[in-house]
Amino acid sequence: APAVLAAALLPVLAACARGPEPAGPEVPVTDEPQRAATHGPFFPECGGVSDQEVMALTRVPGLVNTAKTSVGCQWLAGGSIVGPHFSFTWFRGSPIGRERKTEEYSRTSVEDITIEGHDGFIAIAEDPRMGVYLCEIGIQFDDDFIEWSVSYASPPLPADACEVAKELTRQSIVNAK
Repeated sequence: APAVLAAALLPVLAACARGPEPAGPEVPVTDEPQRAATHGPFFPECGGVSDQEVMALTRVPGLVNTAKTSVGCQWLAGGSIVGPHFSFTWFRGSPIGRERKTEEYSRTSVEDITIEGHDGFIAIAEDPRMGVYLCEIGIQFDDDFIEWSVSYASPPLPADACEVAKELTRQSIVNAK
């Protein structure tokens, strides 16, 4: 029995004696210290915008706040994923440029925008049948950014998606601490 056990352990011990396996492609090493993220203001829950304000601005009755976290909220008509949806998201220590690039690949247009003295982007999706049905605004605060997304599902659109997104963003900026 000891001979069988020794024979079974021999390959395991031999593998351990070889040393570390190559880790794959080499990662460049830099002497530059990593810069700590500089955070912008604190945004209250849901960007400081109440469910009633979201319903009033979007003109969509029966919105349900289906996702409420420390960094965002989502409102859906009747709580269903089928239909209009609206969301606020707060990205801490995340580059806004990556989000903007994603929008540039997937939206009809992306332009610069300034709201309450803060710079960012406004992304628009347009459909020949519906017009502008989706508008997303991202605003930079140091190494953080917030994003409001306003998306209507079908015509007739109850409000101008970009005017709603601008006002929701403005309210969140004003409510930041």
